[in-house]
Amino acid sequence: MSVLVVDIGTSGLRSAIVRADGSINHFTYERAMPTTPAPGLVEFDAAALKDAILRLTKQAAGKEQLDGVGIAAQRASTIAWNARTGQPLAPALGWQDLRTIGDCLTMRTEHGVSVAPNQTATKARWLLQQLGDIDRSIIRLGTVD
Repeated sequence: MSVLVVDIGTSGLRSAIVRADGSINHFTYERAMPTTPAPGLVEFDAAALKDAILRLTKQAAGKEQLDGVGIAAQRASTIAWNARTGQPLAPALGWQDLRTIGDCLTMRTEHGVSVAPNQTATKARWLLQQLGDIDRSIIRLGTVD
């Protein structure tokens, strides 16, 4: 049995093959740091991240017969992309981005709902607001996995 494992970390990307006996083969790593355009803001280029992950997983997997894939990811890092082209529509927001903290405080004060800025929902809402008049039927939102 061979499983391709992928780790999409905050500062780097890893992939490898894990065998049934627990041995690890074809380990690959690439540094991938987010940008911080202002204090509290954490962004990354989703297209560059996708390209890097595909490159690393192809290097690790090669022509190997795989029985499965396991993914560990940043969870709440959020991406908006075009459903037709697969291209990002805006910079992706890292899980540690704080630009939605005002929305979180408003939701708690006005509605009694406790939401943290590291959750995907607040980031998705913010991204939708930034996209303006774009055709909503082509927008997809999700996390890096």
